[in-house]
Amino acid sequence: MFIQKRKRVVGIGIILVLTAFVGMTANVSATGDPPVADAGGPYLGYECNSMLLDASGSYDPDGDPLTYRWNINGSWYYNGNNSFLEWTWLDDFLGIVILEVSDGDMTAQDTAEVTVLNVPPEILSIEGPTEVDVGTEFLLLVNFFDGLPDPRGMIASLDTYTATFSWGDGSSTEFSLGVNEFNFSGTHIYTEAGVYQIIITIVDDNGGEASAIWEINVDGDLALVEAGPDGIIDEGSMFISAGFLADTDSPAYTAFVDYGDGTGTQPLLLNPGNTFDLQHLYCENGVYTVQVTVLNGDEEWGSDSAIVTVNNVAPTIESMSGPPTNPVRLGNAIYLLGVFTDPGVLDSHIALIQWGDTLKTTVNLPAGIYQVNQSHTYASAGVYIITLTVTDDDGGSDTKNIDTYVVVYDPNCGFVTGGGWIIALPGSYPANPYLTGRCNFGFVSKYKKGHSTPEGNTEFQFQLGGLNFHSHTYEWLLISGAKATYKGEGTINGAGHYGFRLTAIDGKINGGGSIDKFRIKIWDMDNNNLIVFDNNLGTPDDQNPSTALSGGQITIHKA
Repeated sequence: MFIQKRKRVVGIGIILVLTAFVGMTANVSATGDPPVADAGGPYLGYECNSMLLDASGSYDPDGDPLTYRWNINGSWYYNGNNSFLEWTWLDDFLGIVILEVSDGDMTAQDTAEVTVLNVPPEILSIEGPTEVDVGTEFLLLVNFFDGLPDPRGMIASLDTYTATFSWGDGSSTEFSLGVNEFNFSGTHIYTEAGVYQIIITIVDDNGGEASAIWEINVDGDLALVEAGPDGIIDEGSMFISAGFLADTDSPAYTAFVDYGDGTGTQPLLLNPGNTFDLQHLYCENGVYTVQVTVLNGDEEWGSDSAIVTVNNVAPTIESMSGPPTNPVRLGNAIYLLGVFTDPGVLDSHIALIQWGDTLKTTVNLPAGIYQVNQSHTYASAGVYIITLTVTDDDGGSDTKNIDTYVVVYDPNCGFVTGGGWIIALPGSYPANPYLTGRCNFGFVSKYKKGHSTPEGNTEFQFQLGGLNFHSHTYEWLLISGAKATYKGEGTINGAGHYGFRLTAIDGKINGGGSIDKFRIKIWDMDNNNLIVFDNNLGTPDDQNPSTALSGGQITIHKA
């Protein structure tokens, strides 16, 4: 077996290592076919663990016996007629090995990838006291190992290390250790009595880690009752802790606990060894004192307290439903149902609904009510987004928009027509964002008397992109002053399932700015609504278009 070290090689006598090799090149006068080399692999292993390199797939077409040698880390190792080589890397490695085979006249080579992963160190022993006095210096000795546990001798990894004592009182001591440095020690002095857990951590230079805990009891004026450490939790969560009595043997004690939240004093079970477990559900944020009292007979023997800080948790809006996905006729009411949760079951809440038309509704909800149900009637046609905000009595809040637009239409608003062309700027056609050129369009959209959806036809052509869109259905039409917007579905080049939204400005109407403008956004409904064309790409859907007509006209016709 070979042991590979960086920049040097240590051999353990399983095979003979030679530094010379005869017949490395083919004899030009040799006859027959050259051998075929197969280095096997790819190989995956761990540092300080042997890896078997397998060249058994190599062969000679003429049936001649083969000899083998391997190039590992720049050096050649002759392996005679053995196709297997056992090799050990003492550090992580990522690279290749080279196999060369010879039939006596000719040679052939092959390579194989090798990945050697890091192995973390292992703590073997810790020596030190388990009890000390306050103010007394003590010593901890740590022995660890990182390498090959070979029965003929421990062979170390080539890693370096960072070792840390975390003393449990907020302080720590750190050491840097070199190769083969597997022992270290640390001293410490505690200034307060208590039971401390010392965390010992060893990290090698590849991030491999070993850790252990050493517990030490520091004597002093120890309290008769230890209620455990202070805690920080979220409201609606369980506070879990533990404590103990200084007298670990006597069965004469009874214990009580008051968690400080108004639930009162309750019996506390003492476990064997006079330890106890604390467990309580806090339903409201605040700072609470957990008071543990221990009696010996009828007299108080000792007491202690711990502070529990309970953080507020904001409510979470789970769902918003109610408004129809289809357009709503002007004058008809919509309804919103918002459902939320809050682990703070004692919290009251304020629900604020913003309907998207500058109007708001505020609802006060007492503790235990987790939904809000309100109606609203819009005063004008438009596309609206409803926003719900729920705030608890501690200021925590959650805000959510409804997933779909609320479209309110007025069938008596008139209709819109247009025809002409625009110049698509770069970025309008995502399939080829550098493409720019003329786009022709023609459209009409209007409500037919007694119908809740508009009708008409929309044609849009971008010849440079090979795009010919034709509408099939309309969903809604909104006209407000000089602006008309409508939405529907159609096909491109006679196929597919595409949604579109067209926005037009009639420059002749007051507020139109004397310039007709046009925007069309087309998306693939069968491909996650992937945008196919948008001549104002990246701007909000409800924003006025910025593309002026290069020719033609847009007209909004009053009813």
